Amino acid sequence: MAGPLEGIRVLDFGMAAVGPLATTYLGLLGADVIKVEQPSGDIVRRPSGPTMGGMGTTFIGNNHTKRGVCLDLKDDAEREIACKLVATADVTLDNFRSGDIMERLGLGYEVQRRINPRIIYLQASAFGNRGPWKGMLSHEWMTQAAGGYTSLNGKPGGKPEFLRGTANLDWNAAMLNCIGLLAALYVRRKTGRGMKIETSQLHATALAGLTRYAEYFSTGAVPERMGSARPHIVPDQAFATGLGAISVSVIHNGVWARLCEALGVPELAADPRFVTNAARVANREALIPLLEARFKKKAAWQWEEALKAHGVPCAQYRRDTPRTHAVKDHPQTRANRMMDTIETPWGRCNVSRAQWRFSRDSTAIARPAPRLGEHQQEILHELGITDRSRASAA
Repeated sequence: MAGPLEGIRVLDFGMAAVGPLATTYLGLLGADVIKVEQPSGDIVRRPSGPTMGGMGTTFIGNNHTKRGVCLDLKDDAEREIACKLVATADVTLDNFRSGDIMERLGLGYEVQRRINPRIIYLQASAFGNRGPWKGMLSHEWMTQAAGGYTSLNGKPGGKPEFLRGTANLDWNAAMLNCIGLLAALYVRRKTGRGMKIETSQLHATALAGLTRYAEYFSTGAVPERMGSARPHIVPDQAFATGLGAISVSVIHNGVWARLCEALGVPELAADPRFVTNAARVANREALIPLLEARFKKKAAWQWEEALKAHGVPCAQYRRDTPRTHAVKDHPQTRANRMMDTIETPWGRCNVSRAQWRFSRDSTAIARPAPRLGEHQQEILHELGITDRSRASAA
């Protein structure tokens, strides 16, 4: 069956993650998403980081479900094609550093609204469309610094660090963009009116850090860098073992007793210094070295078996298997069909399935990320344009 957004057309003018990932979510919900790229392509196509078959893996992972068209918006004739696309669309999105860029390209909101009064246009800027930082460039690591994340990450007493490996703030911003577009589609269905939506990566970053800001404003204490540890639950962190590392979370006192039993130190569970979470937080400096010493006695895989047998939430850090393989092959992931392996022009790729499962409508990955301009002729034909073409690039 088709997804709940069947019949909705989305034009994705964005690059990298904050915009394109939001439209991928809409594609997973059944929308027809057309990725509109300049002749040089999305910046993450270029292999500045990990690649697969010569293509940037960020592009491959962020753009499945889409068709692709290549248009030079600085060219009058090709901008006219983009205008024809806008006339057929329900949603347009860009995540350029400010709204001025689409204005200069002749496709700002007022132009789009004249073409299509029902259009919903989302402009996801870097730092907002007002103020002294308007128009500044941003990416995941810059917004981590601007939002204060780097001041919280790192070893106790060490230097601030970026949170590497996962662009979690980009993903948070993308989901907020998706939520905004879904709300706008609902309002339009009720009222018939289109609208412009403004978001920013910085604002999404501030939202993601809300609990730590609240901690500061309620206590007046500046949060400290704690490595992998959590400020208000102890233990909830990674431990080095005799071979490898393991992450453990004691989410309530029942788990604490089971952890002590699994570690072979049941007497710690009754120790007045550690009997409650509040006591463990207060006596963190006394407790953690005791636990570290116990974890050194065995390898991470051995502790994982023992802890899981006692019902203690844990996971070992693996280096022998690519992360997507480990997640995809996990029995919990398989049982809930959280991931798929799809064929792409650059090789087989593991990707996340839709985050939603509906009782009546299915969601599906309709296609992999497109080659640059892959669906050019198909889309031009839909617009009734038969005398213009641009060669597709691999």
